[in-house]
Amino acid sequence: MKNLAILFIAAFVFAVSGCNDSTVNSHWKTSDIKIDGNKTDWGNTLIYNDKSNFLYGVQNDDKFLYVCFATNDPDLEAKIVRMGLTVWFDRNGNDDQNFGIKYPLSFQDMGSQGMNFRRDDTPENQMRTRGDNNEPIGADRLKQALERKQHDLEIVGKNKDDITKMSMAELKGIELKMEFQDNTLVYEMKIPLKFGTGITYALNADTSKTISIGLETGTIDLSKMPKTKSRDNNGGGIGSDNSGSDEPGGDMSAAGDQGEGGYGGGRRRGGGMMSGDNMPSPFSYWAEVKLASGK
Repeated sequence: MKNLAILFIAAFVFAVSGCNDSTVNSHWKTSDIKIDGNKTDWGNTLIYNDKSNFLYGVQNDDKFLYVCFATNDPDLEAKIVRMGLTVWFDRNGNDDQNFGIKYPLSFQDMGSQGMNFRRDDTPENQMRTRGDNNEPIGADRLKQALERKQHDLEIVGKNKDDITKMSMAELKGIELKMEFQDNTLVYEMKIPLKFGTGITYALNADTSKTISIGLETGTIDLSKMPKTKSRDNNGGGIGSDNSGSDEPGGDMSAAGDQGEGGYGGGRRRGGGMMSGDNMPSPFSYWAEVKLASGK
């Protein structure tokens, strides 16, 4: 935990010294970055966003762009794992959703295999970021849900109906990985800058370009969800307290170490328990990225 705190402080100092939330200078990649869901390779190049409590960074060489995103905010972690995450690219530097990669998929994208509540399987409860007594959903439970989402992704075009679902094995040229590192959710991506032999998808941008990268969690279309009834025989339903665990008596205590766990040095933060139509709001963030042109 002490080492993590040092990293968070270093990242915060770096952010204050030269970058802000909307403009990022990519770093020229000088050492190997393994796409394995571990941010250690990124050193102190990650930038801290204090508004939404996450770290992010961009590196490139003359062939590939590398992206890293990390958060230990339990509510943001739950949104990403349950509702999916799309990384958008606009090679013209605007905030247009021209080309996106959705990984992990939401539970709705995956159908029944994405559902991870046993005691209350309503769509609304699948979107909760908090459980019993308004405690964060445990990282261990999110890890189990993420494990079921490691094999598939979607390529999304500018037209939202232009969606190609594929397996990781079918993806050519792009590498993706999301893992929990301790209680921190880490996302890494490697994507080609240019098309070439065996490369199906690329940014089609050179190192003199300024591009934009967006991060966006999904939303749930309740009209497309099957009607379900709560399994609570006492009449509990949407907003009831029976949605807290995969198993009776499950672990909902991932809020430990709150004094040190947040990137800002404070408590791990997030929204309250959802009830009725009070759905968690999607997470969205865009940054303008100036690609590095050399060492």
